[in-house]
Amino acid sequence: MTSYSFAIWITLSAGLVLLFLYAALVNLRRRHLPQIPLDEIIPLLLPANMDALWQISELLHGQHRDSAGCGAGTQKRERQQVRLAMESLQRMSHNAALLQRIGYGQISSSNPLLASQAQELIDAGVHVRLYAFMGMAVLFFCRLSRINPFFSRTTELKKLMSSSLVPAYELLRNKAETLTAFKQTHFREALLQGLL
Repeated sequence: MTSYSFAIWITLSAGLVLLFLYAALVNLRRRHLPQIPLDEIIPLLLPANMDALWQISELLHGQHRDSAGCGAGTQKRERQQVRLAMESLQRMSHNAALLQRIGYGQISSSNPLLASQAQELIDAGVHVRLYAFMGMAVLFFCRLSRINPFFSRTTELKKLMSSSLVPAYELLRNKAETLTAFKQTHFREALLQGLL
């Protein structure tokens, strides 16, 4: 029993060390990334398609309740739905990373209000990227499970989306709008449209 708990502690410790090394590597890489001017960010944004993400969650949750047996066609459709959901989550994470780069470029501003808004944008981006990563992990484990492959984690995915991911993404959109409040109206509208 003690050797089993020792193995768990060693695994957790190794995981934390790897997580720390990954964070350090990302931080070093971020310092060498070129800054993106605010005016050039709109073409780089990818549409996240939040409605499709909700529909996929509802579909998977509904199939979880209705599944007595599933055929090959149903499994193929489910794999396609999971792939689309993962793509939407990756797009949300991509958009959050771009907005964080904008925030990092503005955080050392001499204007304390602008620096504060940039920090809030960075923080909102962290939350979106974390929840998107967790959603991708849930979908990955759904794909890997052998018994009822796509049904085992749909409740967790729906709860993650409704209570965490969607509000965090909306907060990110609001912070981006606040940061660009002094820009032209059409720029703000194009930015918010690019984040849908």
